[in-house]
Amino acid sequence: MAYDGELVKMANGRWARFQRCQVYRPGVDDAGETMMLIAVELDERYQRLLDEAADSLADYRQRGIVVQATLDDGAQRLTLQTELQSSAVN
Repeated sequence: MAYDGELVKMANGRWARFQRCQVYRPGVDDAGETMMLIAVELDERYQRLLDEAADSLADYRQRGIVVQATLDDGAQRLTLQTELQSSAVN
């Protein structure tokens, strides 16, 4: 199951971000109250950045280093954090 804001690489090799959207159905009492989670393909700039980040993550994993990637809410910064750094914060 996907969650709002989740980044995914689709079968066609392109990146998308899940986004929650309202569904409007004319003539229905609950129009606008129904929510749907859809995958929205990102623009070319983000495609390149995420491909580079995925390559970096793969390199870390090949060396046995566990890394968590986080994209900020504004989609302006991608942070890579090792498992040791993550557990030290908790």
